[in-house]
Amino acid sequence: MASSQRRLGDLAALTQGSLVGDADAAIERVASVDEADERSLTFAVDERWLARALRSRAPAVLAPSGAAQSDADRNGKTLILVPNVRAALAQILASFAPLLPRGEFTHPTALVEEGVNRGPRVWIGPHVIVCAGATIAADCTLLAGVYLGRGARLGARTLLHPHAMVLDDCIVGEDCVLNASCVIGSDGFGFVRVGAEQIKIPQIGNVVIGDRVEIGACTTVDRAVTGSTTIGNGTKIDNLVQVAHNVSIGEETAICAQTGIAGSTKIGSNCVIAGQVGIAGHLEVGDGTVIGASAKVISSWPAGSHLSGDYAQPHRKNIQQQVLLRKLPKLFAQVRDLAQAIDDSRKPR
Repeated sequence: MASSQRRLGDLAALTQGSLVGDADAAIERVASVDEADERSLTFAVDERWLARALRSRAPAVLAPSGAAQSDADRNGKTLILVPNVRAALAQILASFAPLLPRGEFTHPTALVEEGVNRGPRVWIGPHVIVCAGATIAADCTLLAGVYLGRGARLGARTLLHPHAMVLDDCIVGEDCVLNASCVIGSDGFGFVRVGAEQIKIPQIGNVVIGDRVEIGACTTVDRAVTGSTTIGNGTKIDNLVQVAHNVSIGEETAICAQTGIAGSTKIGSNCVIAGQVGIAGHLEVGDGTVIGASAKVISSWPAGSHLSGDYAQPHRKNIQQQVLLRKLPKLFAQVRDLAQAIDDSRKPR
């Protein structure tokens, strides 16, 4: 069997799924329904997608438990049945992902200053700079062009993609992933006006990131004025997000691309913030809050809120207003006709 191939029986075991069909059949890749061919495993997250998957060219389908299992119903395809298709898909894709470099290594073009506290099996790629006083725990990987500032700390098994930066005195926990060109610990945007001049307020705090955090490409997390900008365990932040100074984000929160969070705002745990959301400074957003795309949040909200709208408000209220707005042209026409009728009734006959 070619190294790129996977037995379906092995994939079922990997995901702890139930296999219906040929356990010895092999696939070479995972593909969406539209891109699947005779060498693909495809996947279906619900009944609608399952119907399409069973009509696809793929010989095998990753499907929800309880999917049709008879030969006729499954159209001759092998099924791997799992309770959570997305979670199982993540496991399978991980088995196909190229291995990242691991183990003890320092590229000859890297600059590692004296006084670095370096754990075992740390891999340091080309043109990496690690400044004096930095700490790199065991099994970390620093890919090309990474910068680790003075006194910065990386927890065990953390991965920094090319050109990621962790600046002076900032702390990143264990099992984190910092994607390409993200910046941890850039100066917060703090100035005070003295007459016509803007005077910079020194940003002398740091950033503290918990364990199992992933931060997307070109995202910036600013250091605090004093104290720490903090991101809790398990939080995931997409590309091109701005987290300003002294922001606090709780655990297991998800923040999508192009969101901006202004200074000193507190975001709770288990929140979901969709793309292009803007959150003003010095606010509190409670645990479990969901904020729809492009919302502007200008006031604090309690735990469990579901917000949307140009100026964020409860989602149901926003939808009701949108329905009414669509009725305004008709209402305007009715009011205009009534006004015309009143004017006509007042004319001398």
